[in-house]
Amino acid sequence: MSAAARPVLLLALCYVAFIFLGLPDALLSIAWPTMSREFGWSIESLGTLLIGGTLGYTSSSFMAGSAMERFGIAGLLIGSSILTAISLILFVATPYGWTLPLCAFVAGLGGGGIDAGLNAYVDEHYSERIMQWLHASFGIGVTVGPLIMTASLVHLGLWRPGYIVVLILVLLMLVAFIYFRGLWEPPQHKKPEHERTVGPTLVETIKQPGTWFGTLSFFFYVGAEMAAGLWAFTLLTEGRGVDTVQAGFWVSIYWGSFTVGRVVAGVFAGRFSAKQLTFAGVVLSLVGAVLFALGIPGPGGVYALAILGFAYAPIFPALISTTDRRVEKKFVSRVVGMQVAFAGLGMLVLPPLAGVIASATSFESIPLFILVLTLMLAVVALLALRLKVTTPAEPEATSQA
Repeated sequence: MSAAARPVLLLALCYVAFIFLGLPDALLSIAWPTMSREFGWSIESLGTLLIGGTLGYTSSSFMAGSAMERFGIAGLLIGSSILTAISLILFVATPYGWTLPLCAFVAGLGGGGIDAGLNAYVDEHYSERIMQWLHASFGIGVTVGPLIMTASLVHLGLWRPGYIVVLILVLLMLVAFIYFRGLWEPPQHKKPEHERTVGPTLVETIKQPGTWFGTLSFFFYVGAEMAAGLWAFTLLTEGRGVDTVQAGFWVSIYWGSFTVGRVVAGVFAGRFSAKQLTFAGVVLSLVGAVLFALGIPGPGGVYALAILGFAYAPIFPALISTTDRRVEKKFVSRVVGMQVAFAGLGMLVLPPLAGVIASATSFESIPLFILVLTLMLAVVALLALRLKVTTPAEPEATSQA
């Protein structure tokens, strides 16, 4: 393969990996009402699965850097894809409800490794525009996933065929990663220099102000994004009287607008700074969260849900790709891992907490909770961006975004 074709194919593989990273994540939110009845769980027990999944996700995120050093990015992707396939097989095959958190844990192990590994890889080798489009690929996955599961429920009345379809697609991705594993060796003029640098300790990293503003931003961001994605279907069907087909369609629209938002952000990444993109996303997300809490416009506030997805879109990749402007370059790899891990922690704590609050009050507490999380995100993210601007940074770091 020519040297010119290699980076194009690698980038295509990155996009494919993030598409398939999103597919399994979106299945559970649509399948859960039916799945919970089959296994005799309450709807609110979705939080138990999220705990299992996020523990796996957070663990593999922290270990991704070490795994990449030992096995390379190709080994990390192949191993993570195998774990993802195993988790899907377990979901399809298990007859016991008590095993579901274990299935989710294995799925989290696979997803966390892909997420942290590719975020670090793309942050080092590609531009901020590519980072936005990488995360848009995730949006494609979480848009298609609900459509697959909704079709399975509507046409077959079963949730397992939806998982089987995604399993087949993940196995195809695994074959591609194995076949092209030799392409992932990093350019010799760049990677060795990075690898020979003595990395900072965890204590040194924690002491950096930019570390905490960044990680807290990811904590609230993913909590809000996933709470909306995971609970919207239940809120619309159980709380606002929207029928199953329409609710499933609008959950896909939420993730679809999320994907479109990242594509648009990628197009404008060269014209507007990450600070401007993040500010616009935060302001629009507050508008969408208020409208969704009020249940307007559209049936059950579904139009506001679409606004919310579009608004959240640019925030995560913009914050990832500007990590090297909040902390010194030697801290970047470790901080990226911490940010991804805190994203997992936000998913572990906040969407389940929304379910607990809903079970104690009503489903209408869910959009109010999302609004509070969005407000917290706005405060912390804007403070993080302000710190980035006022902290002396290495001029050459900005070219890495």
